[in-house]
Amino acid sequence: MRVWLAGLVMGLVLAGCGGGSNGVPESPDGKPVAFQPSRTTCPECHMALKGFQDSAELIEGKKVKVFDDPGCMVLWMQKRGIDPKKAKIFVYTRDSKRWIPAQRAFFSQTDATPMGYGFGAYEKREKGRIDFETMRLRVLRGLTLKDPKIRKKLLGY
Repeated sequence: MRVWLAGLVMGLVLAGCGGGSNGVPESPDGKPVAFQPSRTTCPECHMALKGFQDSAELIEGKKVKVFDDPGCMVLWMQKRGIDPKKAKIFVYTRDSKRWIPAQRAFFSQTDATPMGYGFGAYEKREKGRIDFETMRLRVLRGLTLKDPKIRKKLLGY
């Protein structure tokens, strides 16, 4: 009985430790990795990712953290004192449908994103889109679509 119980516990522990965090594989070359959306959860809000759109990846060494919303990534990094200027951060863009460094992306302020911050990433600059640092500061200051005053100003409701 004890052997069976010990085997079960060890199996559960090993199942939870395979690959990177939350079933995300490691990144041997420091580049974004493919992940299974329905089996991957955001470390900030703990929601399952529904797809690549609006996702962000933070790569520290070989370990990869995947976020469902750029706003979640900003908050998670701030809580842990991670300097975005030194971090490897990638976002999946809505326009080109590929991973690019977050610092090269431009962010809408009015997109419907998983956690409602409103910052969808784009590769191409267009009127109304802001750079990464501006987006980051707006999240940290609470100036997102989650704020009813900001939502009314940007969306009219």
